Amino acid sequence: MSLKVTLTRRINARRFTFLAKLHVWEAREDIQNVLQKLQSKTENLTDLPSRLQKYLERERLIDKQSTLTEKAEQVLQTGCFPLLEQGIYNIWYVQSDLLMGTCPIIMQRIQATGKYQSSDIPGKLQALPDDLEFSQAMPVIEVMDKALENESSAAINIERLKIQDQQGILGETRLITLTWHWDDIFKSQSQTQLEGAVDVPLYNNRKDKNRDKNTFSIQLDLSQSYDYELMPALIALLQQKAKMAWQVAHQRAMITLEQLNQYQEHCPQIKTAFILDELKLGRFDSEQYGQFESAKIEELPVMPATPADAKSWTQQLLVEDWKKGYQRENDLLDSQRKWYEHPAISPYALQPREAAEWIPQLSPQQDAEAFWHIAAPFDLNPSMIN
Repeated sequence: MSLKVTLTRRINARRFTFLAKLHVWEAREDIQNVLQKLQSKTENLTDLPSRLQKYLERERLIDKQSTLTEKAEQVLQTGCFPLLEQGIYNIWYVQSDLLMGTCPIIMQRIQATGKYQSSDIPGKLQALPDDLEFSQAMPVIEVMDKALENESSAAINIERLKIQDQQGILGETRLITLTWHWDDIFKSQSQTQLEGAVDVPLYNNRKDKNRDKNTFSIQLDLSQSYDYELMPALIALLQQKAKMAWQVAHQRAMITLEQLNQYQEHCPQIKTAFILDELKLGRFDSEQYGQFESAKIEELPVMPATPADAKSWTQQLLVEDWKKGYQRENDLLDSQRKWYEHPAISPYALQPREAAEWIPQLSPQQDAEAFWHIAAPFDLNPSMIN
C-alpha cells in the first residue's frame, strides 16, 4: 500500500541582475588524464614539464608532499575543473515560499569575462534578499546560444558564488506552478516540480553597453527532493476538505456509510478493497506549508467510521457473497471471517454469527438469493446450527 498525495499552487519567480564571482566546473579531460597518470603511478610528478608542475601546485591539485588533493579527487571523479569567472548574471528565484523558502531556481550568464562595476548594470540597485541561499548547483542559461534553443546547459557548481556588495536590479515577476508530490506518504521522501515560463533577456551584442535587448520565453521544468513529514498536513486536509478522520493506529481514513455510497459511484472497488483510488479536493490551507490551490490523494486506505458502519458495511459484503451459493455451516462462518479479519474491519472485533441469527435480519424480498441460500440448508437440517 502506497498512499500518494499531490499538492499544487502558483508561486512567484522573480528575476535579479547582479555582479558576481563564481567557480564554474567545466570539462577538462586533459587535466583529468594527467591526474590519472599520477594516481596510477604510470608517471611521476618529476617527469612532468616544470610549467605543468607549477600549474598543478598553483591550482592546488597537489600539495607540498606531491600527493593529490581533495580538489584533484573531484576532478578525477567528474572530469570537470573549477574555473573562476566574474561577470553580470540574471538569477530567477522563489521568495518566501513556506515550502521552498527563498531559493534560486535558474541562472543566466550575461557577461562572464572582464571586470565590471555596478554602473555596468543600468537601473536602481537594490539589496538581494538576506535569506537567499545558494545550493550546490543550478541550471544555467547561456545568454545567446542555449536560450535561443530553449534549453539549459548542464548544472554548474555555485558553491563559491560571491555576489558583490549583495546588490543588483530587481526585474520582472512571473507566476509558475509548484507541484509537491509524495509517491508514498508513509516514507519521508517527496518531490517538488516547478513548471512554467520565464522571460529571458537576450542581448544582440554583449560588448556594446548600448546593446539592444529583447526577451525570450523559456520553459521551466525543475525537480527537487525534500525530506519532510506530511502526515499532519494530510490529516488536516482530510478533515478540512473530505470530512474524514484519520485512524493513526491503523493508518486509514475513517468514512461513514453515506460517504461509502458516494465514493462508490466513481470507485466501485472501494467497498471490497477498502482503498479509494482517487480523491480530488479543492483549495487547501496548510498551517505549516501554506495555501495550495488543489490537492489530490491516490490509493487512500479507508475503514468504517463507527462499529455500526462496520456492521452495515460487512453485511452488504456478506449478502453479495451469499448470493453466489448455498451456505452450509462452515461456509457461513468462513465467509464472515474473511471480512471480519480484514485490517479495515478487525479493529471492531466483529464476531461470526450462525444462520439462526442471520435469517431474521435478511429480507426474503430484498435479499432473496442470500436469504434462501442461508435459510434452505438450515430448514433442511436445523441440527447443523447446534
